[in-house]
Amino acid sequence: MSILFYKRPDQIAKPEGPLELSDCQKYVDRAQCARAAIPPELSFENIVENKAIPPCSLQDFMEYLVYVTHDAENLQFYLWLKDYSLRFEAAPESDRVLSPPWNPIDAAPHAKNVENQNAKTSDQTLASSGHGETCLDGGEDITDANHSSKRPLSSSMLDSVHFNESNVAGANTKNSLKWSAFTVQPFRTEMTRIMSHYITPGSPRELNLSYKDREAVLHAVQHTTHPSAFNAITGMIELTIRNQSHPNFIRWSICNGNKPRVFFLKSLAVFNITCGFLIAVFLTLSSVSRWYRIVAAIWWYLGITNLIAAYKGLCVLLHRLHTRNMRPWEMDEEKDNPNYMRDDDEATLAGSDVYNMHTPPKSQIDVFGEANNYEKAPWVEKYHKRSFYRKLFEKTIRVHDQALRLMQARIILQAEIYSVLITVPLTVAFVALPSGNYY
Repeated sequence: MSILFYKRPDQIAKPEGPLELSDCQKYVDRAQCARAAIPPELSFENIVENKAIPPCSLQDFMEYLVYVTHDAENLQFYLWLKDYSLRFEAAPESDRVLSPPWNPIDAAPHAKNVENQNAKTSDQTLASSGHGETCLDGGEDITDANHSSKRPLSSSMLDSVHFNESNVAGANTKNSLKWSAFTVQPFRTEMTRIMSHYITPGSPRELNLSYKDREAVLHAVQHTTHPSAFNAITGMIELTIRNQSHPNFIRWSICNGNKPRVFFLKSLAVFNITCGFLIAVFLTLSSVSRWYRIVAAIWWYLGITNLIAAYKGLCVLLHRLHTRNMRPWEMDEEKDNPNYMRDDDEATLAGSDVYNMHTPPKSQIDVFGEANNYEKAPWVEKYHKRSFYRKLFEKTIRVHDQALRLMQARIILQAEIYSVLITVPLTVAFVALPSGNYY
């Protein structure tokens, strides 16, 4: 792709209201252009599998959704469902047959059969299984504890997931779930917790679903714990994360300067351009040699280059140093985590190594963590109290991702080329003008 016509991923706006399939399809259409601007190393698959390194790791993606776009529950639910599907498929066949794939047409006959089976064999199943699980209707625990330990989680991010009962105690009562599920089915408690944490109205991490889709999922999960119970919403959530959240995250990650620095760079660029014109006009009206007017080109070149780069959130100096400003929420992480990645740290592509360098707040990595609300986080008040000067010269952290640095380099090179294309004609024009000889 030509440097002159290279474009970073476009900002894909999020429509108001609940998720709709028609809106998600629009994301797909708009994301086609964005994919050409995103290198394979920063693909959606690499990021959700935690194969990318900071500042484009899975945790960086999660923090972007929590602190910037405020819709991290989509990714949190997606990661859980991806892992849950693997664990469900690894369960014994005798357990999986109790939760067949969801088919609304066959739901009624299947429900009757399972209810009959529960009435006849429930006591025998509970006695022989040795499992323990609590269900919506107060039934005994069946298979969750056993299945949850059969297979490790699928990524280093999910290794830190804990199904903490204290996080969801009383959630079923709070959300007033009105239905009963089949207690002999595998993973029933986990499924109940997910419903009370992501699906039911007023849940801590309630997904932005329409009434129709929410009811469809509630009805499906009442009959089966098979992952296909979420078919009504799985496609929409994945399309949203893949084609809207992911391109916007890459676009945001390209920016290496915070807002105060970018504002200062834009102001400085305008000042340089203005000085260039004043110098050119002053020398043109004087009696000195016209070749002195070339000095204005230096000011124009620096000003135009920095203005274009700053417009896209980039500081040329930080890019040359392979660094970026730290995010406000990263200040506390650096203090709390002695292993936090610093400027002189070296990162590898091993997901666990990178993850250990960048440990997130516990609430973000728990499937059943608290609501994604950070207003009361300690760093919020501290950052608001910082002066503009301190924000302008905020701490920096090294950018290790080569693919991201290459994207930044393309944008800055593009800014430099456009600056030359503008500066040269301006310089030639002023040099060609006759001297004013006014002084």
